[in-house]
Amino acid sequence: MENRAVFTGHKQPILPKLQHCIKKAKKIYFIVSFIRDSGMKLLIKTIKEAGSEGKEIKIITSNYLNITEPNALYRLYEVFEKDKNIKIFNNSSISFHPKTYIFEYENGEGEVLVGSSNISYSALMSGVEWNYAFKKSSHEKEYYEFLNEFEELYEKNSVLLTLEWLRKYEQTYRKNKDIIDVVPPKLDLEPIKFQIPALYELSKTREEGHTKAMVTVATGLGKTYLGAFDSLNYKKILFVAHNIEILEQARLSFLSVHKGKTAAFFTGDKKSMDGDILFATIQTLGKKRYLNEEYFPKDHFDYIIVDEFHHADAPTYRRLIDYFEPEFLLGLTATPDRSDNGDIYEICDYNIAYECNFRTGINNGWLVPFEYYGIYDDVDYSSIPWRSGKYDLEALENKLMIEDRSEEILKKYKTYGKNKTIGFCASVKHAKHMEEYFKKNKVRCASILGETSKNDRTQIIKDFRKGDLKLIFVVDVFNEGVDIPDIETVMFLRPTTSYTIFIQQLGRGLRTSEGKDKLRVLDFVGNYKGSHWKPLFLTGNYNPKDPKQKTGSAIDMDLPQGCQANFDLKLIDYLEQERVKKEPLKEKLIHEFFRMESELNKIPSMMDVEARGKYPVDIYIKTFKSWLNFLVDIERADPNELKMWKINIGKDFLSFLEKTAMTKSYKIPTLLSFIEGEQPIGEVSSTTIGENFSEFYSNKLHGKDLNNKKHKNWDTWNIKDFEKLAVENPIKFLSKSSSQFFTYDGDKRVFYLNKKLYEMLKDNKEIIKKIKDRLEYRKTSYFKRKYGEE
Repeated sequence: MENRAVFTGHKQPILPKLQHCIKKAKKIYFIVSFIRDSGMKLLIKTIKEAGSEGKEIKIITSNYLNITEPNALYRLYEVFEKDKNIKIFNNSSISFHPKTYIFEYENGEGEVLVGSSNISYSALMSGVEWNYAFKKSSHEKEYYEFLNEFEELYEKNSVLLTLEWLRKYEQTYRKNKDIIDVVPPKLDLEPIKFQIPALYELSKTREEGHTKAMVTVATGLGKTYLGAFDSLNYKKILFVAHNIEILEQARLSFLSVHKGKTAAFFTGDKKSMDGDILFATIQTLGKKRYLNEEYFPKDHFDYIIVDEFHHADAPTYRRLIDYFEPEFLLGLTATPDRSDNGDIYEICDYNIAYECNFRTGINNGWLVPFEYYGIYDDVDYSSIPWRSGKYDLEALENKLMIEDRSEEILKKYKTYGKNKTIGFCASVKHAKHMEEYFKKNKVRCASILGETSKNDRTQIIKDFRKGDLKLIFVVDVFNEGVDIPDIETVMFLRPTTSYTIFIQQLGRGLRTSEGKDKLRVLDFVGNYKGSHWKPLFLTGNYNPKDPKQKTGSAIDMDLPQGCQANFDLKLIDYLEQERVKKEPLKEKLIHEFFRMESELNKIPSMMDVEARGKYPVDIYIKTFKSWLNFLVDIERADPNELKMWKINIGKDFLSFLEKTAMTKSYKIPTLLSFIEGEQPIGEVSSTTIGENFSEFYSNKLHGKDLNNKKHKNWDTWNIKDFEKLAVENPIKFLSKSSSQFFTYDGDKRVFYLNKKLYEMLKDNKEIIKKIKDRLEYRKTSYFKRKYGEE
């Protein structure tokens, strides 16, 4: 090994030589045109050990032709985030194809390995790759030529690999189909696909002080294994789901990762409290009788995973999440914005640690591409009443269940559809109609509805998998926990106005399966509300948070890798006409609010809108002068808010909470001091406010606001120090600029809330809830604006 100079590949692989040099060297420089994850997995342990020993390591690679994989860069970035010594070649005028490894040793000797090996499993281990190694002592001139050229490229022609750059690269990455990577046989389970960046982001979010997080990942990518890998370093783990099938699958996944650990179930039939990992149905563990010290202390579990987290606002989930106090809670879902999800963003403290949508999944080859057919739907949706963000169901059914439309659907199914098809319908009545019509025309089909018995549902799915049934009609987005990877066609037979519903339906068919190369999508698109967004929906680039986003053209679309979209000519004309229309901002805001109301089945709060709406709350406030004015205008203010709105001091106070200037976050803990539970407090001592300051800024994210020269060593302060800060800043300011609401008695060191205002708020739980919502919005938007990019 020490003296060998020639390495020709599979008989003399270069990997052992590289590992030997890394361990021996004090300086390590790599310059390779690409890095594949298969190769980085072979080197990362040795590189990490070298870095921990303080060795100088510099690496240059490129993103040319998308051959370098994001996951390989995530592995490197996690190791060298603080050292900032990984760079990306950034000179488009120069081709970049080096494969060279430079080492400097403690004794002054150096060595260069140069040849054909980039960093991949094939290049390092199994392929025919020719590489040559020479020593500095025998070729000093050549050694320094390589070293000097490396430094030149590193300093002047490369950019630093940052988290921002890496996140963007992952989102825009398209797997190079011409590259076939040889992958070694797996001996042990290890993180793959999206799990690698997700695990990094979860680690980072814990470093920032978060104790809860949500990860949203497209259906079919393996969310359960993410929970298994992320919880490896925790002793007592709880996995919660809503059916036995999911728990049984999860148990197998977890035990294949957590070697040597024990597992137990807590369900209707089995109630074990033993085991390192407990798998529980929410229907059982979510009951009050089990959420007590007799069964489980609050801190019994170190790590809790809640599967299908979009259900987390249901009372049983809420009860369980509110009871336990784990070190970390992870919510997993493919669909965070489902119509039944309530305030799940609030439950995870509005902390979305990682997202991987269907576009990223397809571009990486983790999901199959789709072949989309946009079929013009003759139904005149403009004649159907639209109420609170949705069409009147009875009127919609009457329009959809006509002979001509059913005949056209059957015709298109026979032309474009394949076996194993799912048809999404508007209602039970519509699904039964479609099943009856297709059966009448000799198509073997069935429907799965809420009323379908468990035995019948199991038999239908079994027949579908065997091929005895060609088509299943459903209303809601197929059953969670039901995994049918070989679905070949999906049909959208109802107006799909929501992006969330669109990707739910699409996602059911995108799973990979042996022999499956794509998914067929038959989408019947008419003049229903939001249909003009379909071209953008298909790209996966739709951003519900971007108010300036344009609908996109059906003629020119940036589709995921390998996908195709075909639209009827009549539909193209309609979509192009809609695309160029301009809608006044007020109408856009109102339509977006009603869309959210329909999805959430409740009036959205300010935090709902800020967390998941297309337009940020401040645009509503600027356009309508206040959030309450907006609600009053659209008749969505509740009686308590209307009462406040009619009295000047009440109306002005709510507006003050929305608009008061904040160059620092001091006002948040100060104003929260006037609330205890669901009741207002009329007077608060400055000492109490100091205590609240201390608690507020002990949060790592909030503490960033005190990390400056003026507040040096603030983390060693006592309550008096925090009290002094509160008195000199927010209390002093608020008692002067907002004296209609607050007064401060310096002698008594007491901060007072206006008596009339206090009486209005007293015993008014709903208004206190609205005040908390405003303060949570102000806190979230402040820290996002000031530190969100850090």
